[in-house]
Amino acid sequence: MDTSFYHISEKAVERVANEAVLTVPGVRDLDAKLAGLAGRSFPRIDVHLDRGSAVAAIDAEIATTYPAPVAAITDAVRATIIEHVRQLCGLDVSRVNVTVSNVEADPSARRVSWDDVAHHDASPTPTRIRVTPSTVTQPVTKKRKPLTAIDVHSLVDDMRDVTVPAPPEVEHIEAPEPAPVQASGFVGAPLPLEEIVVAEPVEVRVPMVPPAREVAPIQVSPSEIHSVSAPEPHPISPVEVAPLRQLTPVTLDRRVRIEPVSLPPRQPLQQILVDRPPLVPVQVPAPMPLRPVGAPHLQRVYHPTAPAPAPLKQITIRPVEKYYDRTR
Repeated sequence: MDTSFYHISEKAVERVANEAVLTVPGVRDLDAKLAGLAGRSFPRIDVHLDRGSAVAAIDAEIATTYPAPVAAITDAVRATIIEHVRQLCGLDVSRVNVTVSNVEADPSARRVSWDDVAHHDASPTPTRIRVTPSTVTQPVTKKRKPLTAIDVHSLVDDMRDVTVPAPPEVEHIEAPEPAPVQASGFVGAPLPLEEIVVAEPVEVRVPMVPPAREVAPIQVSPSEIHSVSAPEPHPISPVEVAPLRQLTPVTLDRRVRIEPVSLPPRQPLQQILVDRPPLVPVQVPAPMPLRPVGAPHLQRVYHPTAPAPAPLKQITIRPVEKYYDRTR
């Protein structure tokens, strides 16, 4: 079982009928804003849907051009609305009431003839969809822009020049001539002196001392000293305390003896006599005699006679024509 369904609103059917009316030659499309203060927009479509039976009743109010065959235009409008609603909305149309509310001259000075209305096709004509191919563009890269020079302030510029002291002069030490050594009357040759190698002076780096910053003076506003006045102390009033009384000892003379309670004997109940009044005899009157009542006379019953059945009249339903027939 197919459970699929669709729902269409009156607004959608009115839109379809409105577009169908505008395809008929001789029908004017008037806008209320362009018609003036008292103007109305045409065409005006009113749709009543019976959703249970899927039947639509349509009322159309149109404006035609002058001069034009108005009767042929109304027949063409009726047939066009029925075809468009059946094919596009899937609904049957029970009635289409067409009212010509306005007649205006065509601004193009073109006259709509009988042949124009007769050759009008009431069925919806599909419009071809024109698709414009999109142009494929390749990405274009821009030329590289020259880099902007960035001025950087180096800390080297803030460093002070370090004065390197001149290397100290090295004094050459002249060694004295070796004394001759006498050994058993033998004087040996002197040993060669070793050359003293002095290392090259190393540059002395003086650490950079940052310049002393100026210390901003701090202004301290002296706070005002408020004198505090203490209230004078209240005089202390003396409190008199009564002397404590001496407790009196309580002495029991003798013990109290508890005696049992004896109840008196119960007395017999006394009989109570109630004086009732004597009963009064009630006399019931005798019933009144019934009077004779006569039955009403029966009315005559009239039997209606039905008239003889008359023969049924034949009803002829003429289909809606697509255009106005001029031969009739």
